[in-house]
Amino acid sequence: MAAEEPASDYTRHDYGKCRKAGPDAEGVSVHRCAGKAGIPVIWTAGDDSSSVDFSTRPIAETISDKASFFEAGGTIEWRGPKGGRPQAAILRYATGQNIGKLDGSRLVVYRLSPDGVSCVIGSVDGRAGDANAQARRLADEKAAGFRCGQDRKIER
Repeated sequence: MAAEEPASDYTRHDYGKCRKAGPDAEGVSVHRCAGKAGIPVIWTAGDDSSSVDFSTRPIAETISDKASFFEAGGTIEWRGPKGGRPQAAILRYATGQNIGKLDGSRLVVYRLSPDGVSCVIGSVDGRAGDANAQARRLADEKAAGFRCGQDRKIER
């Protein structure tokens, strides 16, 4: 039997309206939103950047080596078998080298492991004409076998 084609599903989040995951600490706020298939979406926002982690056991790591500051977008693309649990999530970030001047864009692809571990597989330049297709290919080709904490991130 052939493997089922990966499919996309989307959720939109206003992170600041999601439940607080704890008290703010030193200018950092953490909120927990409901994601696809019960996968938690954890939004961490500081004075100059914000980021998203997924699941119950995210690996702490940098989003990308291509920028210093990041602001998480509100739409998450979930990739996986149609009707099944997502294996990957794709999130667009506004990026930049200076606070207040986020003039770049990156699509960050996350591995969503069934055991609750999540990590960054890699990222794609969000300004490329085929950025969405590149990010989906990265998710579809790498998510199922990507070993969080062991395999090297892919930057395109």
